[in-house]
Amino acid sequence: MLRFFICSFLLCSLAQATSLDIQFKEITAEPLNKTSALKMEDLKGKVVLVDFWASWCEPCKEALPHYEKLYQKYKGKGLVILGINEDDDMKDRDAFLKAHPLSFPVFFDKEKKMANAFGVAALPTLFVFDKNLKATDLFRGFDEKKTASLEKKISTLLSEKK
Repeated sequence: MLRFFICSFLLCSLAQATSLDIQFKEITAEPLNKTSALKMEDLKGKVVLVDFWASWCEPCKEALPHYEKLYQKYKGKGLVILGINEDDDMKDRDAFLKAHPLSFPVFFDKEKKMANAFGVAALPTLFVFDKNLKATDLFRGFDEKKTASLEKKISTLLSEKK
């Protein structure tokens, strides 16, 4: 519960401090599921969402089913979602993933290299990348009311030429 309040506090107190000038050149986290055997070359020409989350984070757990639906709807059109898990307790993470399996690639950021490279200051944090792997949007926290605008953004990016 304390983690939730810390997460909520960080979400409220940290505005858009993270820059969208991110150099996404490698996946440094460890694969957690069968679909995680991705290389950077696999992402070229795709619209990519990178979601930083943890099993103890209530807004993260609320967001993941929405991202799963988006993935199912748009994966055939060029959407890739990467779930980057930031849990410290592997038992909690594994129990969560067993109870709520995700079909998109999930990775474990054991040494927080990806979180640091992306400047993640709070969970959940979602980055949207265009087909050239240029960051276009950043979302901190989760607001179900904004899922329609996220889907519209994804649809627009998928329709653009590389």
